Amino acid sequence: MQTKTNKSYDQFLEMVEIYNRKVGINTNTGWKYGSVFFNVLSSVRPDLSDMIRNTLHDPTHQETISQKTYDYLASKW
Repeated sequence: MQTKTNKSYDQFLEMVEIYNRKVGINTNTGWKYGSVFFNVLSSVRPDLSDMIRNTLHDPTHQETISQKTYDYLASKW
């Protein structure tokens, strides 16, 4: 079941960049990029974050996001 959101995929990616500047690895909190990405995804599209949780697409502990993960999420958006 798809959760309705008023955010486009591109707007989601913009939100990730904004939050990464606030809480990312270069800040006092030091979150990895994957953690920022996953947490923003969880807030915007919890259905998609649930779909990728604990799979090869889960970026939570990663410094970067794989192109396969970007492509997968874009196809499900």
